[in-house]
Amino acid sequence: MTVILDNRVDTRNIVTTVRHLKGVIDVKLQKGADFEHIYGLPYTQEEQMESIRVAEEDIRKGRVYSAKEIRSMFPKT
Repeated sequence: MTVILDNRVDTRNIVTTVRHLKGVIDVKLQKGADFEHIYGLPYTQEEQMESIRVAEEDIRKGRVYSAKEIRSMFPKT
């Protein structure tokens, strides 16, 4: 879940409230430049090139699945 807040709000109360929601495991508060960075996505040109290289290798080795196959492997609970 991503929540975008006005800079003037008291984030401590919001974080505390979100922590009490059913199903929430962890809440991390990100500020500034960290807020725009999503872990696991390639940002630098080197990371993007490596991501493409890995994807091409997966295609060559046949490690490609359709959306239907993914849904059957990981059914909603």
